[in-house]
Amino acid sequence: MKLIPYLHFNGNCEEALNTYIDILGGSGQVVSRFGDNPSFQVPDDFKNKVMHASMIFDDNVIMMSDTTRRIYQGNGAVMSINDGNEERIRLIFEKLSAGGEVTMPLEKQFWGSLFGQVIDKFGIHWMLSCP
Repeated sequence: MKLIPYLHFNGNCEEALNTYIDILGGSGQVVSRFGDNPSFQVPDDFKNKVMHASMIFDDNVIMMSDTTRRIYQGNGAVMSINDGNEERIRLIFEKLSAGGEVTMPLEKQFWGSLFGQVIDKFGIHWMLSCP
């Protein structure tokens, strides 16, 4: 069994996909667009938006799409990355922070790990940890 997060975006999924590929490495692709499916009734300006995309990095998968419904970004779900490479965690944190909001600086914590939290420019919450 494997848990795969599925993220929704308000029209900027392809930008998010390319940003996460740049930050996390790996590969990804837009699998389909809303205009590819004749049974979906969407506005003309939404036909080129992403109906389904996926990215793979290391042994992880993130799936994503645009949506026409309102998204309420909250802190009920958080993407968490744990990596033993401090330099890599610092770089990922820095890139996710660009245009976003650091909610907890990446610092050594009382439990011994390097840990920080950020909301990226797409409104996705992230926790990064390096034991």
